[in-house]
Amino acid sequence: MKLWPLFSLLLLLQQPLLRGQGVDFRAAEQKGDAALADGLWEVAEMHFRQCLEDASLAAEAKSQVAIRLAEALIRAGNPKEALELLGQSFVAKNPVAAFWKAQALVAQDRFSEALEIFQTLLADSTTPHRSEVGFTQASLQLALGKPDAALATLATLIADSDAATVVKIRLYQVEILLDLKRPAEARQAMPEQEMVAIADRPFAAFLDAQLLLNQGQAAEAEIGFQELINHPQGQSLARYHAAAIGLADTIQARGNPEEAANSLLTFVQDHPDSPVLEAIFKRLLAWLPDKPSLTDPILESLAQWISPPVLREVLPLDTTQPNIIAAWPTYPAAGTLTDLSAFALYARAIGVHRIGTPESRAESRLLLNRLRVEYSQHFLASRALYQTARWFLDAGSTEQAFSILNTLRDTAKSPILKGEAAFLEARTASLNGDPKKASQLFDEAAIALAAPEARLARLQSAIARLRSSGLNGVTLIQQSGGAPDKTLEADLELERALSTTPALTARAAIEGFLARFPDHPRASEARLAAAEAALASPVPDLPFAREQLEILAAGPDIAAPRLALARLRIADLSKDTAAAIAAAQAIVDAYPGDPAAAEAALTLGRNLFQTGSYNTALLVLKKLADSETNPARAQVAWLLAARSAALGGTPQSKEEAILLFDKAIGSQGPLAAIATLEKAEHLIDMYRLAEASGFLGKWINTLAENEPLRLPAGLLLGEALYAQGSSNPASMVEALAVYDKLLVHTKNQPALLNRLQYLRGLTLEQLPDPNNPARKSETQAFEAFYSVLETTTPPAEWKYFELCGFKALTLLEKAKRWQAAVNVARKIASFNGPGAKDAAARASKIQLEQMMW
Repeated sequence: MKLWPLFSLLLLLQQPLLRGQGVDFRAAEQKGDAALADGLWEVAEMHFRQCLEDASLAAEAKSQVAIRLAEALIRAGNPKEALELLGQSFVAKNPVAAFWKAQALVAQDRFSEALEIFQTLLADSTTPHRSEVGFTQASLQLALGKPDAALATLATLIADSDAATVVKIRLYQVEILLDLKRPAEARQAMPEQEMVAIADRPFAAFLDAQLLLNQGQAAEAEIGFQELINHPQGQSLARYHAAAIGLADTIQARGNPEEAANSLLTFVQDHPDSPVLEAIFKRLLAWLPDKPSLTDPILESLAQWISPPVLREVLPLDTTQPNIIAAWPTYPAAGTLTDLSAFALYARAIGVHRIGTPESRAESRLLLNRLRVEYSQHFLASRALYQTARWFLDAGSTEQAFSILNTLRDTAKSPILKGEAAFLEARTASLNGDPKKASQLFDEAAIALAAPEARLARLQSAIARLRSSGLNGVTLIQQSGGAPDKTLEADLELERALSTTPALTARAAIEGFLARFPDHPRASEARLAAAEAALASPVPDLPFAREQLEILAAGPDIAAPRLALARLRIADLSKDTAAAIAAAQAIVDAYPGDPAAAEAALTLGRNLFQTGSYNTALLVLKKLADSETNPARAQVAWLLAARSAALGGTPQSKEEAILLFDKAIGSQGPLAAIATLEKAEHLIDMYRLAEASGFLGKWINTLAENEPLRLPAGLLLGEALYAQGSSNPASMVEALAVYDKLLVHTKNQPALLNRLQYLRGLTLEQLPDPNNPARKSETQAFEAFYSVLETTTPPAEWKYFELCGFKALTLLEKAKRWQAAVNVARKIASFNGPGAKDAAARASKIQLEQMMW
């Protein structure tokens, strides 16, 4: 548990690192608005917070930014913080602050308080966006079980609305009246088809089909629903699926519940992620026989949709520990199972219970227990608890039932469910001769329930008062002087040319000497030096070098080891590995004490390494390193020997590689840092992660703050720490801290920034959410991934840019935030990178599957 405070602190520290030293208000505001429009609430929140950090912000601008921040917070599911923000003096007087305050209250299920605000806003004719306020108020009244009040609210909007809005109002009224089973009034409110905007006609057609069904015209209604199913364009996914439900309703209305149920079973099989599963399963239960058999098609289908129980881990039972519940099997985390499985668990439990045998009732209790454990955050979990209480009451286990009902009344999120629990407990109390308790519970139920259930609860409360003599109830980065000496002049020019650097300049000087003194006694030496310079140039000139060596071959044999070494270099630079190995071995054998032999041995070892002859390379390079007097060449030999051992394939050679890397690190030369990095990488490859991270950590502490080596070392350290995360969660926190520190190296390096944000995102995905340790910090991970897309210029590199983009897209798809996912997929595609086609295809796929026209 010591991990969480440290992790929270790191999250607080990471935001300044992401932003840089200063805040560009206009850029942050534009990014925030873009994120809000794309449905990326967490990104919008981050940018609006940056805006509010600008101390020079004018009061009005600060208020407007705060309102948009509040909206982002509410939409992201953080209404409590939104309320606190909206209550601050600099934002409370904003004309739309009250509207968003009410929305925040709704998000906290504080419906009555929200309704009071909406009513006040609607009564003021100067209220901004008055029609939106009215629609929201009506929806809230519906949620509170006050449909007639919702109808009245909508009616008050008609006089002040334009024709298009009036049609929308009337369509909403029709929908409410249909739910109230008042088809005659609904038909009267239904607008003429020509008045309905094209975008709203599918909805109007759906309502018309519903009207026909409610008016007893099932055949005509069936035609309407079938037409909607055959032409899905313009319909939302939920409305399209509701048409399939309507079609099944028409079949049932014609007296064929079995065929109606089969049509829904087939539909669910084809659309397991349907957004209207609740309505479908409600009908399946209604059309299930009162006494079904175990082979009933509905029950058999439900069994197939239930995910098999998966126990992720069973801890050993230690009775000496006070928290013995820790020994309970841990199930998959909430959200990892399917919504379909949750509904199937509940429906099968209810259905099997109807069979009435001891075995069937035992199965039904087991199914509800699975639902509550595996889907503890699903709304059906509370419903399963309520159903269990009812079964206990039916079995006469009153004490167990009351214990469950009391828990439900305290913990259930649904007001209706709270009311049902209170009503059920009140009824039992009344039957058990406790009218005082019954009256209190009936009053509690009446407050939570919708009409007509609330009316029934009030009636029962009055009866209970009469029996108890009356009680009241209770209501959230040179020439020298003298004659010239031609021979001396030539010798001086040759010496000057031979000592010239760099190679390109030396070659030009030597060629100048040969042009002036082609018959000089040392012309052969000059040609060899010219060939060596050509080979040592940044872009080796192999044809020129070969030409000089061919001329030398026809003359006297001079400097044989050097001549052989030049030929070796030509073979090596030509990538003729076999010829290079043969030439190098010949020099080593022929001139063992000559300096050329050492260079040949190094070339031999490197070419053997490149051909995969690691063991032979290792022997050559170790022998060279042990005898070499040139520290720099010895260091190269140790490093190549270490690489050869690391790739040797045996555990012994891999262990030997560590010792060889240490020799390279301890040698005097320029490659100590490279050897250090390669040793760390080798330790990581050997999965000696703690040793690698400790080794790197100590080395990094010896480096100056502005040392460029901190970047590659930090990347390796982060990799080692990240890889330890599965067994040591605290190492993930350390890895994130390392990546955060490396962000200072990203100035004017967008490619590096993309890579680091990808690594940060991967790490954050594995860390717990500081606000909910039981869940992963996917919001912060998404912000890291998405940040690379917040640019208007093509990226400096594509790999990590698109890796980040597609990771952000995947997280949105996982969260079923479909519109935001489409917007992000389109953004990835807009850069026309290697993955543009894939991103565009994913956007189209989501739109098609989710019917987003």
